[in-house]
Amino acid sequence: MVHDPIKCVEQVSIFKDAPMNVIKALAKASVHQKKIPAGQMIYQPGDPNDRLMIVDSGRVRVFSYADDDRERTLYMLRSREVDLTGALFTNHLHQNFAQAAEPTEICYLKQDAFKDTLKKYPEMALSLVDLLGERLTLLEQRDVTDTLLTSKQRLFNYLLELKEQFSNNTYKLPVTKKELALYLGITPETLSRQLKQLNQEGKIKLDRRNITIL
Repeated sequence: MVHDPIKCVEQVSIFKDAPMNVIKALAKASVHQKKIPAGQMIYQPGDPNDRLMIVDSGRVRVFSYADDDRERTLYMLRSREVDLTGALFTNHLHQNFAQAAEPTEICYLKQDAFKDTLKKYPEMALSLVDLLGERLTLLEQRDVTDTLLTSKQRLFNYLLELKEQFSNNTYKLPVTKKELALYLGITPETLSRQLKQLNQEGKIKLDRRNITIL
């Protein structure tokens, strides 16, 4: 499929109400469809954070390391989603790691071009704040649940969130079991065991990566 720079920018939620002349200007100021193989690092701590990253296709895992050197997945970026930190800060360095979870195509929007657009269209800044708020709330909720809930409870809560996201009791896990284990901070073996337990308890029906909430 031929890449469409305008559609790449237009599909991002914070630009959905922008007039076409703005979309075209942003598309022109962007670097489009850089191909990243699965497993390759996109950025790491200390790298310059001077551009907005748009996931055109594939998935990107953003993660950090805890004090005990254990990986902690912060969030996943999927097709049509954007990594916002490069949009906000000047002379800022990345604090986390980003890795392609599968073959991924990304587009970059220069920070200066984005900030110039915000000055002209302040309503876009409100969309940006909303999106940032959602992501911060998600991270705060994860901190609380990591402290108060067992890993099996966190797993079931995650499966319930996916049910709401897909608006369906039956869905396919959007990540691999290894990635889900990393996200929850448990081993793949523990994840497999707890999925089987939830299945035996009648809370879910498990068929490989297909989940049905009962």
